[in-house]
Order: sequence, then C-alpha cells, then structure tokens
Amino acid sequence: MDYVRYIVQAGDTIFKIAKAYHVEMGEIIQLNHLKHPDRIYAGQVLLLPVQETHEPSPEEIPEPNFTYALWLYEAYAGTDSELTAITTYLYQAVLLDRPEFDALLRPIAYDEIRHLEKLALALRHLGVDPRYGSLSSGHWVDWRARFINYTSELCALLDLNIEDEAKAHREYLELAHKIPIPEIQCILMEIAADEERHYHLFCQAKQQYCSECAPCPTPPPCSPPPIYTPIEDPPEMPGPHDGGKG
Repeated sequence: MDYVRYIVQAGDTIFKIAKAYHVEMGEIIQLNHLKHPDRIYAGQVLLLPVQETHEPSPEEIPEPNFTYALWLYEAYAGTDSELTAITTYLYQAVLLDRPEFDALLRPIAYDEIRHLEKLALALRHLGVDPRYGSLSSGHWVDWRARFINYTSELCALLDLNIEDEAKAHREYLELAHKIPIPEIQCILMEIAADEERHYHLFCQAKQQYCSECAPCPTPPPCSPPPIYTPIEDPPEMPGPHDGGKG
C-alpha cells in the first residue's frame, strides 16, 4: 500500500474523497486520527491510502513539491510574511501621517503586494491553493491581524522594520538555494533584491530621524552563486487568469 498527501478543497467531505480514491471512509479517518471527520476544512492535509496502480489526481501534491509549498506559504502569508509586511507598512504610513514617511512606506508596501502576487503564482505552479495562511503540523492556520507589530514609536518602529527586512532578505536567498525550480528561483531572487533595497531605505530613515544611532550592518550580498544553469529567457509563471497546475 502506498500513500499520498491530499489537500482538502472547498466543498470536500470524507465521503467524497473516499469515493474519488476508491478507499473506505474508515481508512481515511483512522489513518489521519480524525476525531471529527465531519469538520475537515479547505487547506487541511490528509494522508490517503492508494493502490500502486493509482493515477495521481491534480489535487495530490507529490514530494518534494509539498515541502516547497510549505516553505512558500510561510513567506506568503505566515506570521512573518509578505501579507504581514503589507499591512504593517500601510498601518505605519497612516499612523505616522507625515508626507516623508508616506513617501517611504507606501512604495515599499506596494512592492510587498507585488511579492505577494508572485508567491501566489509560485504556489499555484506547485499545485496548491494560494489561500492566506500557512500549514503548521498538518493544520491550516489562517493569516491573522495579530501578526502585525503595532509599535508606534518612530525609532523602535524603524528598528523592527530593519530587522524584518534583513531577515526576509536572508530567508529568500536561502529559499532560492533550496528550491531547484528555475522560474521560482528567479522570483525569489528578485524578491530578495527588493528586500535588500528596503533594508537600506529604512537604515537611511533611521540615520536621518533617530539621533545617536549606530550605522546599520551591511546585509549579505544579494547575488549568491546560482545553483541552476542560468537561462536567457526563464519560463514565465502562469498569469492570474491562466490557471496553474492545480
């Protein structure tokens, strides 16, 4: 007996899944230790028993794509993610309510919106639903407003932004090394370069508006040696209306 991972889709029931995969409902319930099998939800990961001759369906996410999707979900709409950055920077722009900070924060927030869309397309390319949240121990956790840091003091706020952008820059470089899919690597490297630029913009703001502050450390370079063969015209990800592998 082989097993596959299945991402629950909207409208799914244990009965519907069992019928589609020609397995008993009791097998799915027992294998996944479901205490309330009538309460499965979209985005939940289930392990399904299948025969060796079973042909994978579009909803099945093979390894290692499943692992790649888990990593991208964290960057997409996890606790420290693009969605958190967007809402944080727009909140700060409204809170500070000064033209110079509006000019700093809003363009960065709009960059993060573009990052969110690119990561959504990458998730679709991997065959998963780009919902706003992330998977933790097999359970879906929706993105929440409490992920935002509501610090209101200017210099403390800038310190947190600097720390977050440096962390994001580093983590996107690491993801680009770990996910050997050229079109996704290109997206991750582009995002990493943006995060490095944001880091320097926040450092400049801190030096301008916060007296007696130490210079910001320089982040690692944003051009590590590629781990795939560079291609002149990398494959394009499907657009918002082109669908995906899912």
